[in-house]
Amino acid sequence: MAITDSQTVIEPRLGWMNTQTVAEVVANVRAGTISRTGYTAVMAFISLAMLPAWLAAVWLAFIVIWELAARPFLENKLALPATKRSEAEGFGWLAAINIIGATVYTIYPVAIWTTGEAMGMVLATAWICGSANHLFVYFSANRWLLLSCVVPLAVLSLGAPLVTTGMSLETAIAMSSLAALLLAAGMFGFDRRVLLGNLAKHEAARATAEQANTAKSQFLATMSHELRSPLNAVIGYAELIEEESERGPIAEDATKIRASARQLLSVIDVILDISKLETGAIELRRERGPVSAVLQQLREAALPLAVANNNTVIVNEDGALGDAEIDHMRLHQSLMQLVSNAAKFTQNGEIRIAARREALGARDRLVFTVSDTGPGIPLEDQARIFEPFVQGETGQRRSEGTGLGLTLVRRLARLMGGDVRCESTPGHGCTFTLWIDAGAGR
Repeated sequence: MAITDSQTVIEPRLGWMNTQTVAEVVANVRAGTISRTGYTAVMAFISLAMLPAWLAAVWLAFIVIWELAARPFLENKLALPATKRSEAEGFGWLAAINIIGATVYTIYPVAIWTTGEAMGMVLATAWICGSANHLFVYFSANRWLLLSCVVPLAVLSLGAPLVTTGMSLETAIAMSSLAALLLAAGMFGFDRRVLLGNLAKHEAARATAEQANTAKSQFLATMSHELRSPLNAVIGYAELIEEESERGPIAEDATKIRASARQLLSVIDVILDISKLETGAIELRRERGPVSAVLQQLREAALPLAVANNNTVIVNEDGALGDAEIDHMRLHQSLMQLVSNAAKFTQNGEIRIAARREALGARDRLVFTVSDTGPGIPLEDQARIFEPFVQGETGQRRSEGTGLGLTLVRRLARLMGGDVRCESTPGHGCTFTLWIDAGAGR
């Protein structure tokens, strides 16, 4: 069976949730060296209330030497080289090394318990509980490694009450309590593994979805380029036929062909731009220039769209717009999409385009509104219409189109440092507000 790219990426991610390599376990344990050593120092200091200072000093010194020198030395000399032969042999050496550490870590809390003082028992219980949780977190990658640490901890901690008070009801209760703590640590370790497994599965699913989305975007971009060339040829030939036929049925048919081809080409352009946005292939081309030029260009392009449904277009500048360092082409594209939507759903009405400049601290922003007197958009659709392939209800019919135009507008607006929103009352038209970053203030 062939292995796809997605399998190649996902398999390693799933692997770590079940087992880790010796090198990974060693690295994880070493990462907690300072915190373990510090906690040991705190334990040694508190234990001075129960045990002689020399005993606390000896134990602390051993732990420091073990953490900073002895264990790393043994791991580098025995466990890690053994992994070149097999991971199992490496874990075997690692288990043998950690038997020493687990025993020494537990002996001192047990000694504190055997003093019989209540404070010492509480302190020892806290240490045993913390150690058990620590072991199930760091050493659950391999059962023998885990057992090499858990067995000394369990034997010494459960034996402490027996050594202290002999066989009695109090001893049985203490042993049961400590056993419950060890069992709880094991359950915690199991729950952690389940959680990490679920996270790994979700990560793998997300990676698969991202790869599929990237592949889809690349496919759409490729197909869009392939479709544009023949469509441009169709448009060119239709225009030639119109010119040669001048009037009559042939010229009318050529006009319909040209109009349909241009409509299809505009849809393909939108798909291509969205694909580029998803793959991060679109880069803004910011140029400093007069913002009013964008409005003038918009006015000229909007008139033919408005005339089709007998609408009028009104363009207003609310104050001086000045110059701005923006991507004029992408701004025009976004505004034209909003105007096109307004013209499509408004008949015998009015389309208003307004622009203003606002100061926001050290930077300015450009705000454009496109309002119409069309049927409006229901409240429940006003947020959804910016999602891909979602079309709102207009009057008694669904809107025409692919449902990608407003998606493109929102993504371009956010790429330009702004956003777009819709406000509408059904039966009373709607207003789209688009704003973008205009750069430093004038």
